[in-house]
Amino acid sequence: MPADLADLFREYGFTLKQKTVEEWSSACPVCGGSKRCSLWPGESEGRGYYWCRECGAKGDGIQFLRDYAGMSYADACKRIGVAAAAPVVRTPKLSRQHAGRRFEPVRDRQSADTVDREKWCAHAEKFSLWAADCLQRSPEHLAWLAARGIDAASAARYRLGYNPGEKGRNCIIRPRSSWGLPDALRDDGKPRRLWLPRGIVIPQIEEGAVRRLRIRRLDSDREKFNPAHKYHVVEGSEMQPLWLECTASLREGQGAVVVVETELDAFMLHALAGDLVHALALGTCNVARLPAWMFDRLKDSLVILVALDADAAGAEGWLRWRQTFPTARRWPVPAGKDPGDAFARGEDMRIWLLSGLPEGLRLTLAAQSTASNGSHPSESETPPDAPCPPPDENISEIPSNAADTAVPPVVLRFWNMWKTCPVFYRRERHADGRIKGYGWEYPQPWARENFEKLHALLLFFDTHPELWRWVARNRHDRFSARRFLDVLPEEPMHNEQEDLS
Repeated sequence: MPADLADLFREYGFTLKQKTVEEWSSACPVCGGSKRCSLWPGESEGRGYYWCRECGAKGDGIQFLRDYAGMSYADACKRIGVAAAAPVVRTPKLSRQHAGRRFEPVRDRQSADTVDREKWCAHAEKFSLWAADCLQRSPEHLAWLAARGIDAASAARYRLGYNPGEKGRNCIIRPRSSWGLPDALRDDGKPRRLWLPRGIVIPQIEEGAVRRLRIRRLDSDREKFNPAHKYHVVEGSEMQPLWLECTASLREGQGAVVVVETELDAFMLHALAGDLVHALALGTCNVARLPAWMFDRLKDSLVILVALDADAAGAEGWLRWRQTFPTARRWPVPAGKDPGDAFARGEDMRIWLLSGLPEGLRLTLAAQSTASNGSHPSESETPPDAPCPPPDENISEIPSNAADTAVPPVVLRFWNMWKTCPVFYRRERHADGRIKGYGWEYPQPWARENFEKLHALLLFFDTHPELWRWVARNRHDRFSARRFLDVLPEEPMHNEQEDLS
């Protein structure tokens, strides 16, 4: 028989006291404290919500049954009378070995002392920029990334690239000394050289410098040589995990973190939900050491959604998170093995992340979004979480508020392209108003069906500086083609990207 959250607490021996019409108090099921745990049975679409102000434990009825009663997700949904949000993913059971494993915070950067760091970074920067240009001119590999949730604009934002090889070969070979690497010998006694295989180039950029390069090799190349070697870390790279900062600021820096294995999964989730979570990519589930600053951020996080791959290695890697961070929750993807796989199967990864956030955090983020939108009239067109409207094909005239400024032909050409696409432009700001990021929003199903059209639109925008200057003058921080020409003629034009430096 379905039960609300108050019934569940009573069923498991807790005594409730009614504080208001909608709020009850109880002993905390985690810390046992009797004065600071509150319940709201009517919240979260009937699932209820509880929060202990003493130990920070929080969740809905599903979470209570999973944590306190040991139920599976499907059984918990059935018990409270709601439908499961996604098919149940069968992941391996946790190993009971090495129960004492914990992460170790370290303060030194993990890099090879024998590498000429300045020379390596200079060559890595040059290679990364060249690869990024190659990717934007490669529809085949942009389509491969788009199928994993990373569109052309996001690929440019995170400076992903493509190494096509050279001279008809599926790699680039360089002398080790040219990249600042020490001499080394192969097993046959011949000098080793630096190998840069063909594939998707994934840079890790910190403070403006490329610190690591990883290359996702093409499947066709792996079939011919070393099939198990999917990701190649360029020798000389530093090995810190990748941290992508959430675009929404919370009091004392607290927030949510989603933990994944690969950088591509982190980029995809950050592009889709960077306003909800920080994204952390480990590179492997067997990481044992974390930078001290990152360790501290995780320790202060309200929730850590550990989405390691749904396999035996991911289950084993979860142990360290469970032992180290009390707010860590195992959060496997709703389908497939990893976030990229789930996206390719049609899952809504933003909703998946939202469902893992504590209700209090969701309310805080929603309030921030509402407050931010209040000063920008165009943002009332469509809430950020709602589907984009149909293409603005009915727009035919230049708005009167743009008549004070001559509209360049290239702007009109882009405007006509944009009117046929359900796409929004969005800029993000720091608390003091400075721009800290920008991006494009569009329905993923539409993007998958109209990839060439979307790619042509975004590539045209990226290759015409006049358009960067035009959007910088727009009155709104979120707008579609309908408001594209709603500009402020009295303000000097500048490049939106320059504000990020």
